[in-house]
Formats: sequence, C-alpha cells, structure tokens
Amino acid sequence: MTIKVFCLAAVLAVAPVMARAQNAHPAAAPLTITSPQQAVEAALNVSPTLRGAGAARQAVQADALQARLRPNPELNSSFENFGGFGGRNENRGFTTLETTIGLSQRIELGGKRGARMDYAARNTAVAELDFNGVRLEVAREVVTALAAAEAASRLAEVERGRARLAAETLRASRGRVEAGRDPLLQAERAEVVRVTADIAAERAQREVEIALADLAVLIGVPRVALAPRQPWFEDIGPAPTRPAQADPLARLAANPELARLDAAIAQQRSNLNLQRSNAVPDLTVNADVRRFGDTGETAFVAGASIPLPFFDRNQGGIARAHAELTQAEVAAERGRSALVAQLVAAEERLALAWRTVQSLRRTALPSAEQAARFASGGFSEGRFGFLEVLDAQRALSDTRAQLVEAYRDFHTIRAAVQRLRGEAPAAPPQPMNIQTRSAR
Repeated sequence: MTIKVFCLAAVLAVAPVMARAQNAHPAAAPLTITSPQQAVEAALNVSPTLRGAGAARQAVQADALQARLRPNPELNSSFENFGGFGGRNENRGFTTLETTIGLSQRIELGGKRGARMDYAARNTAVAELDFNGVRLEVAREVVTALAAAEAASRLAEVERGRARLAAETLRASRGRVEAGRDPLLQAERAEVVRVTADIAAERAQREVEIALADLAVLIGVPRVALAPRQPWFEDIGPAPTRPAQADPLARLAANPELARLDAAIAQQRSNLNLQRSNAVPDLTVNADVRRFGDTGETAFVAGASIPLPFFDRNQGGIARAHAELTQAEVAAERGRSALVAQLVAAEERLALAWRTVQSLRRTALPSAEQAARFASGGFSEGRFGFLEVLDAQRALSDTRAQLVEAYRDFHTIRAAVQRLRGEAPAAPPQPMNIQTRSAR
C-alpha cells in the first residue's frame, strides 16, 4: 500500500513539469491555405521536388563552368647519367648527372574548347527548361491536390448533412409509428438509413485527413489546414471560349516542354560538333632546361608531339552523336503531336466541365432542394410516404456531391490546361456577391 501511495505522489509531482515542458515545445502550427496561389507559392519555396530540380540545374551549370577551363600545364623533370655500372670512374655516382626540368602544355586543336562550351551551354538551356517544367508541374499538382482537399471537405459536409436529414427522418418516423400511422418497419428502415449515413460521414472525414496529408507532402510542410472560406472553389469564371490562336502550337508557345524539344535537337547537334572536334588530335609542346653536372653548363630543350590518327578518329563517338541527333528529331516530332493532342483534349474537357457545373448549380440543385423541402413537409403532414422522402433526400445529397465533384474536376482540368499552356495559376478571385459554399 505504501508503494502505491508513493507512486501516486510521484506521478502527481511530475505531471505539472511534463505539462510545462509540452507547453514550452508546442507542435508546429499547420500552414493555413487560403487560395491556390498561396499554396503554389509555398510549394515553390520549400518543395523537395523543386529543390531536387534546382540541384540538377546547378550540376549542369557546374559542367558549363568546367567546359571553359583550358588544360593545365605539366611540370616535367628527368635525371640522367648517375650511378652507372662499369665504364670509367667519372660516370659513377653523380659526377656526370644531367638534370632536365621543364613544362609541357597540351594545345587543343579542332575547336574543341569552343565546341565544348557550346555543348555545355546547350545542356544548360535544356536544364533550365526542365526546371521551369518542374515548377509548372509542382504548381499543377498543388492546385489539383488543393482542389481535392477542398472537395473532400465539402463532401464531408454533404455527408454530415445527409446524416442530419436521416436523423430527422428517423425522429419523424418514430413519431408516426407511435401515433399508429405507420408500421414499425418504417422506423426500422429509417434507423438503417441513419446508421449508414453516419458511417459515410465518418468515412468522408477520413478522406479529408488523407487529402490534407497529401497536400502537405506536395507543398513540403508537416501539416496544412484549409481556411474556413475558399471562394475560389466556386469561381469558375466565364464560359471557356474558342482560343484566339487557331494553331494549337501557338497556344503552346509558353510550354517549356515544347521549347525543350527544339533545345534537345540543338543540344545533340552541338554534341555532334563536339565529337567531330574530338577527332582532331591535340598538340603538346614542351620547353625544358637541362643542367650538365660534369661541365656545369645549361642548355635549353624544346619539343612537340602530336598523336597520329591512324586508328582512333573517334568514329564511334561521331556515329553515336548522329544516332542521338536523329533520335532527338524523331522525339521532337512525336512530342509536338502529343502536346497538341493533350491540349485540344484538355480544352474540350474544360468546356464540358464548365457546362456541367453550370447545369448542376443553376438547375439540378435548386430543383433537388425544392423537392426535398416538399417531401419533408409532406411526410410530417402524412401526404408522402417514407420512400418518397428517402428518395428526395438521397437525390438532394447526391446532387450536392455531384456539384462538389464537378467543381473539383473543373479546377483539376483547368490546372492541366494552364500547365500545358505554360501559364501560372489564375489570380485569386475578388469577393463576389453570390452564395458561397451552397453545395455543402
């Protein structure tokens, strides 16, 4: 008994200290997201994906720095005529030692340095386009994930509303059963509907947590939270019109992937020039000073050497560069066609998503809300049965969920279109005198 009392006293003594320690190191507050632009800006500042792309770009820039450097000179030294075996006595030891010290320098011929620098510059241009492409891709992924998180939050509200309606219907059903106007079976059915709605609401809330976790990973922060109001989600703007540029390639002018296709061709052409330059042998010149130990005299020695390209003329490197150039040209032709097809299809899907949102929020949702009100009021008065009320409530909840999903699809497709066009996310919408979050 004494031991138990002692342990309890120890716990009570330590508890305030632990509480103060927890208050001294509170958990980091989540990043509150108010708009897609804020989320994209945060991701571009801390995203691990973008940091990795930036490191790859720096590596290519380091290669460009290295390409400008010339070959280093070499220090040469040689010692001759010392420690001989046999012969006369003066050749023994270091009496007749000849010491030669000099420098040699390799001189690049065939324009190697210029070709190397040009190839490095082409690589830098490709790396810059890759980095810009990663930036746009990060923006698209963040906007898509944010739309999914906001949609999940609104769908959770729809499911909670469905659960509230099911609870109200259950209370009304029990009242009618107690009054003897409906059989007990109707109340049992209402109970099943309520339990199912509660389960769906809990599942929807779990989806919100998953969506927020995915968004936090994309941005690169521990946690995120959504602001209570997200007016951008319901702002779909005017109807998408036919693009002014009839040529899809003109609408893709700002797409870094399109520019990268041409840059890759220029890169491989530069590589071909570099390989041809590497086929030219380099000249090595040397200048030495020689010291004769027996006479104390000094002489100068000069020389030059150059490989004779009888066998190795970089045939394999040139052939490979030719093949890679052809490959880049074919990839560019295929890539242009693919980008055009993706843009045209995305623009068509965007127009369809806009029309879907307009139809749901202007026609389908008001009709479903009115039908649900009539059914609920009529059920209390005994003019409608349980099945009619259940169908009306289900239709209302399904329409609200469809509208939320339509909003999410619209923002997802618009982010894809902006990504293909090389555009940044649209500016935040201005406050509008409309009913916000009516789909909840």
